[in-house]
Amino acid sequence: MKEGYRLLGDFIRQVDVRNTDGKEENLLGVSVQKMFIPSIANTVGTDFTKYKVVKRGQFTYIPDTSRRGDKIGIALLTDYDEGLVSNIYTVFEVKDENELLPEYLMLWFSRPEFDRYARFKSHGSVREIMDWDEMCKVELPVPSIEKQRSIVKAYNTITDRIELKRKINDNLAA
Repeated sequence: MKEGYRLLGDFIRQVDVRNTDGKEENLLGVSVQKMFIPSIANTVGTDFTKYKVVKRGQFTYIPDTSRRGDKIGIALLTDYDEGLVSNIYTVFEVKDENELLPEYLMLWFSRPEFDRYARFKSHGSVREIMDWDEMCKVELPVPSIEKQRSIVKAYNTITDRIELKRKINDNLAA
C-alpha cells in the first residue's frame, strides 16, 4: 500500500434500513454522473417495503458495473433528508466524520481513476459487479480532517464560480 493511503473499509459500514412504513415518496436512482436522480421505474404493483432507506450524508452505489460503460453509479445524498432506493443497491455511510468527510470521499469517487479501478476490480461472467468486499479494499489517501475540509472547500469554491459564470453567460446570451 502506498504511503499515506488507507483501506476504505476502515472508514465505512453498510447500512440496510428497509422502508417498513411503505412510504412511496422520494424514490431515487443513481446516475453515472454520480448523482441521485428521480427514479423512472414503473412502480405499479410494487412492494415499497422492500426498498432501502438512504439518509442525508449516506452513499448509495450500484454494484453492477457491466451496463454503465466505464463508470460506476455512486452518489452521496445531499438534497433530501431521506429517499428510497432499490434493494439491489448498496447503502453505506462513513463511520466517523471526524476521520473522513463524506464530501471528501465523494470527491475521490468522482475521479475517472476510481471508475477505471472499479471496472478493473469488477468480476463476473454475465453481470460484472464490484462487490462490498472489493469496495472495502479500495486504497485512498486520508489526510488530516483539516486538510480534507480545505480540499472540499476549494473544490466547492471553484464549482460555485463556474456555475456563476455559466449563469452570467446564459443571461448575456438571452
